[in-house]
Amino acid sequence: MTSHDRLIADVAKAILVPIGFQQKGRSRVWLLDHGWWLTVVEFQPSAWAKGSGLNVAAHWLWIDQAHLSFDYFEYSEKFIEYASDAQFEPEVTRLAQAAAREANRLQQIFTSIEAAATVLAAEERALPDTAQGSWSAYNAGMAMALSGQTDDAADMFSSVRDERVRPAVGRAENLLSDPLKLRRTVEVLMSEHRSALGLMPRRQEGDALKVR
Repeated sequence: MTSHDRLIADVAKAILVPIGFQQKGRSRVWLLDHGWWLTVVEFQPSAWAKGSGLNVAAHWLWIDQAHLSFDYFEYSEKFIEYASDAQFEPEVTRLAQAAAREANRLQQIFTSIEAAATVLAAEERALPDTAQGSWSAYNAGMAMALSGQTDDAADMFSSVRDERVRPAVGRAENLLSDPLKLRRTVEVLMSEHRSALGLMPRRQEGDALKVR
């Protein structure tokens, strides 16, 4: 690990670990686990220079994939080049503090599946027509389906035009008439996705995924 990588890790550990984050392996990615979604903080590297940018996003776990994605992404900071520890440490501290603030903001927004459904549906409908109908529509539909908004979920799923997304949508559409089976299927999806990401198994807290 280089000097600036170690510095990033040390600062992130000091600021992010106390609020619940864990480092993903030895990477520059830090995760805050909410059970059904993650806050993702990436101290973004560059192939051309030492230093770091910052990306903070929400990642939904109701998907059949083995990688992280920035599913709800509204915060980033431009790349800061490393010159020395003395120059870089306050900059990284500022980035980590910004990450903590954005993580708190996301946690205040996505307090429940119902809250996520409201936000994600509004975001999807506000997109230009050419940008609608992809993974964001799937995520909005899943949140609506899991919060009992079956008709709205069906409408959202039917808007998906992206062929890459259709298999995931088709699986969910087939389960809309059976909320309990939908929930069980989503719990399996989330468990498998958590395992692929190296996350510990986690019992769902309270009724976060309760189908109404």
